[in-house]
Amino acid sequence: MVGLLLTLAGCHARGKSVGSNKTDRFAQEGIANKLAAVGADAITTDCDHESYTNASKGLIVEETGLHEDVFSLRNLDSLAANAYNLDEALRLEELLRTEAKVSGHSAQQDNCIDGFVQNFAVLTDALVQADKVQKELDLSAFKEASKEAQAEDQMEKQQGESEQPAAQGPR
Repeated sequence: MVGLLLTLAGCHARGKSVGSNKTDRFAQEGIANKLAAVGADAITTDCDHESYTNASKGLIVEETGLHEDVFSLRNLDSLAANAYNLDEALRLEELLRTEAKVSGHSAQQDNCIDGFVQNFAVLTDALVQADKVQKELDLSAFKEASKEAQAEDQMEKQQGESEQPAAQGPR
């Protein structure tokens, strides 16, 4: 039990000393979503000394694959689970792609970061594709309803025009 607490405290301290600089750098780069910056920081920090397999087991709490909660990552500071919606997940994915391009990472760290990117891409790509299909269906239904409304308007106008001369004739 004491060993577990020391391990968690050690990870907690490492996350604070290294992580805050990266979080600040992500924020300086104009990233609006702090949650994505915190997640990228946690992942790059853990990937610095862990393989993807170990880091993902420690950081990924759950992968629901829903728009509102695509996945949940553990916060290294509080150890609480933070749920990422689709927008936040896409921002995190982009931050990690950018971070992977930064020179100075070991090959192991690059592989670990890339593992997270690939895992998140599998989850988000399916949701993005489903959104595209839904938009196409919505647009198709809107166009069809619009055509039907125009056809009804045309029929009403034609009926109105055919009734006018008949009403004026007997006078």
